[in-house]
Amino acid sequence: MQVSSENQSERQKILSDPRTRELLRRLIVEGKSLTPEVGADGQMHYLEGEEAIGGAPETELWIEEMVAAGLMKKTTFKELVTCPSHFRADPLVQLECLKCKARKMRKTALVEHLYCGYIDNDSKFDKAGYLVCPNCKRAIHRAEELRSSGVWYECQTCLTKTSLPKVVFTCREGHEFSHADLRLAAAYTYIVEESVVSLLKNSLILAPAIAKLLSSQGYAVISPATLQGRSGTSHTLDVFGSKGVLDPRVVNFDVAIQIAVDAVAVDPSAVISFFAKTYDLRPKLAVLITIPSASEAAKQINTGYGITLVEDQDGSGAVQKVKALLETSEKARTE
Repeated sequence: MQVSSENQSERQKILSDPRTRELLRRLIVEGKSLTPEVGADGQMHYLEGEEAIGGAPETELWIEEMVAAGLMKKTTFKELVTCPSHFRADPLVQLECLKCKARKMRKTALVEHLYCGYIDNDSKFDKAGYLVCPNCKRAIHRAEELRSSGVWYECQTCLTKTSLPKVVFTCREGHEFSHADLRLAAAYTYIVEESVVSLLKNSLILAPAIAKLLSSQGYAVISPATLQGRSGTSHTLDVFGSKGVLDPRVVNFDVAIQIAVDAVAVDPSAVISFFAKTYDLRPKLAVLITIPSASEAAKQINTGYGITLVEDQDGSGAVQKVKALLETSEKARTE
């Protein structure tokens, strides 16, 4: 799926936030969705989102931005009963007797004795641990002799029986309301947009894998990184590694790595954008990983930029290619 350059820029801006990257990575790797839960305040919360992003207002704004950028989509989760006055979604539900208004209803199961057709509360068939029909007095030896006939509710105050007692909702703030007054609030679950999952997998899963590779080779790593260039402008990178900073015997060597993913060959804009960053940051090695490849126009414009392009069809071999590149660079520096 191709998106406009404006939308791509917006996505890149959103994905530069480490909190966003980590939350999306977790959702994709674990196959999760953002699902609302009712909190202690009676309001709906996206707890996993709030842990990563911040409070409820910040998380809701974040979700709106993700949906607008086409990175996530919402589906109806369920309708929650909420208080029409206080908008809390955690009312206490009680059953009220239609006759005496007491809220001491007991639920019982109705069973039918198939031999004589008698129907009564299941407890009435219990005689000292044995099942006996209260009507015909026959002993019941097999479960097949009884049939469930539904349920009824019995008031423990006046003993009135009914199949449909009155339902009363009580808000945690003390306000009572009925089913005719209640307010239904739509609760949505949010999932990562399928069309961008493959793109995000590479930037959110591949980048940590490359960071781990650099760490294993003695680099001090920042991922994602926000660095200030010589001009004073801050730049974001997927991975930045530096070696030799604390060892005077080793010549400082730093590497800047950016991942560019598209459904087709990556266009020149990715090269131009990365060059602007590296020109200001001046790393010893600038690596642009292009998935599935770099377009011919991107390769042509890069001839004057000197960026090292690493092409990989689906990202699965990118780590090994970067490892080989780093080994080659290390060998060249020590010779």
